[in-house]
Amino acid sequence: MEFGVLGPLEVTAHGQPLLVRGTRTRAVLAMLLVYANQVVPAGQLVDELWPGQATDRASASLQVRVSELRKAFRSAQEADRLVTRPPGYLIRVQPEELDTLRFDRLTAEGEAALAAGDAGFAARRLDEALSLWRGRALADVDASPFAQAEVARLEERRMAALESRAEALLVCGRHRELIGDLETLTAAYPLRERLWSQRMLALYRAGRQADALRAYRDLRAILVSELGIEPGPALADLEGRILRQDPGLARPPGRGAASEPDAPPPTQYAQSDDGVHIAYQVLGEGELDIVAVPGLISHLDLWWEDRSSARFFRRLASLGRLIMFDKRDTGLSDRAAGEDTLEQRIDDVRAVMRACGSDRAALFGYSEGSPMSILFAATYPERVTALILGAAAARSTAAPDYPCGQQTEEAASALEELAAHRWGQGDSIEWYAPSVAGSSRARQAMARWERMAGSPSAVLRMIRMIRAIDVRSILPGISVPTLIIQRRDDRIIPPCHGRYLAEHLPDARYFEQPGDHLLWLGDTDAMFRQIQEFLAAARDAPDPSRVLATILHAEIGPNVPDITATAERHVAAFRGRLVTSAGGRVIATFDGPARAIRCAAALRRSAAGRGLTARSGIHAGEVELAGAEVTGVSVRRAAEIAVLARPGEILVSRTVSDLVAGSEIAFADRGRYQLTGISDPWSVFAVTGM
Repeated sequence: MEFGVLGPLEVTAHGQPLLVRGTRTRAVLAMLLVYANQVVPAGQLVDELWPGQATDRASASLQVRVSELRKAFRSAQEADRLVTRPPGYLIRVQPEELDTLRFDRLTAEGEAALAAGDAGFAARRLDEALSLWRGRALADVDASPFAQAEVARLEERRMAALESRAEALLVCGRHRELIGDLETLTAAYPLRERLWSQRMLALYRAGRQADALRAYRDLRAILVSELGIEPGPALADLEGRILRQDPGLARPPGRGAASEPDAPPPTQYAQSDDGVHIAYQVLGEGELDIVAVPGLISHLDLWWEDRSSARFFRRLASLGRLIMFDKRDTGLSDRAAGEDTLEQRIDDVRAVMRACGSDRAALFGYSEGSPMSILFAATYPERVTALILGAAAARSTAAPDYPCGQQTEEAASALEELAAHRWGQGDSIEWYAPSVAGSSRARQAMARWERMAGSPSAVLRMIRMIRAIDVRSILPGISVPTLIIQRRDDRIIPPCHGRYLAEHLPDARYFEQPGDHLLWLGDTDAMFRQIQEFLAAARDAPDPSRVLATILHAEIGPNVPDITATAERHVAAFRGRLVTSAGGRVIATFDGPARAIRCAAALRRSAAGRGLTARSGIHAGEVELAGAEVTGVSVRRAAEIAVLARPGEILVSRTVSDLVAGSEIAFADRGRYQLTGISDPWSVFAVTGM
């Protein structure tokens, strides 16, 4: 069994929730768990839970509640959990069965490791301990004296663990990701000076001296106004050291910290919006963040075992704080339940940036990571300072208007055959790095990469998604400066792909050099000179006023009543922004096309339930932000597509169907139509399944 009090009272037996009904019955169980494995006198239970009642009546009520608990335990074949032992009762739990006992063990291990100088292990243990909390302790138990005292004790232990965790992360050099947490904590607990000290130090180490000193002034104002006292001597000393930029405030070396020059950075996990855990690492420091978005296969641990790739990433980390991650289905990240879309994958980038405390970053998209990076930069331009695209293609397969996809289609077919029949033998080196394919050592290393980076089925799923990717239509809307790195001898992404990107991205710089698909092999010195110059020039790029958005235009009718509440509910459920819901018309924007399609389907179901019909048009394109308004030709195109829709139909533009590559959404071609601002007829598709 498992018992949880770090949040609402929770009991599970053999993996299934155990229902404990009744406020007083739950209070009895909570009190017994607070004193787990100890006898709680019946008189103490009566005094705490039935204060003011006659002793006989209260004792009878207690016996009824104990009987109800025994019945619940018997239903789970756990009858021996609750024991009568004069002068009261005892509940038996093992140390790992009660979350408070696990929390105490993990925090003790973390604090001991921190005292011994092993900050990395300490941070991991404290993170594990804090993850046990599901909200306020004993949140659904009446405010009895025992509950109030236990809640206060546990809250103090939680705060101490948060402070120790912050201390460990500071030692590990992870001050940048701490800043947001510490700002939130000092706002919620303004009188805890240790948190303010940690916030000041994190800000100072992040190069924000003025903000660190401002934090001290904020704390002083709070203490003087509320308590009439000055900050303690330790904080005053820290302020003085920050003012004179004391070299001793630099990050101290700690065993297991990321300061060790040859040690791989520690692996951590961020949780994406759909619950998938994404493995990531952080290396280096500086004002600039660089997010490396990997290709078809990656593995955070193996990058550091290979001398060439390790050197490549360490050089990137010398230009700023490098954030690396394994995409879902690859390396150390979770395997997804089914097909994934670009939309879900850019959510993974957001999750990793959020976990690292990164508001803006340069994205380095490599191979299949390039269209992800392009889509991210179009959707969230305010979070991207620059794009670097290496071995990149906007589309991998050939089309009448895109002949350079023919060679890439050949490579995809070869990799698909390898994944289906010969994965893990190293044969993909013939495509990734033919210049070293004759080396048995290189082939063996590639074989291990294949086995560790992705399973055959995962690779096959990703290749199917790659075949469907086409982000050409959004290239004109990319507002951030872009560097395109192209290898002349690349068998997977030949130069025509990179040259196409250079011609169609508004602010692109193109660099082509000899070499294979693997960018960390060959002349990396020339490449890094280009990267360094580019990032220096791109640092001052202005904030964008135009972004990529998916626009949903739905018409509901006839004689529709007010639908604002319904529209708000459905749009919010799919992370959209409602622009208008007047006169039976719903206009909303979304940061992903699949969410817009699913919202349209939800609106259609809701309308049908009221005897109405809904028809929708969806388009993805650049929009202009003007306060609460969203304008631009893309908004008009969505409206034009909605007019083409039949009652109950969801129509989408070709751009939308291209961007949901890899999803389970099915389409039927509805023909070609002339849309605003497009010289040639534009393909329109009907949603037929999802």
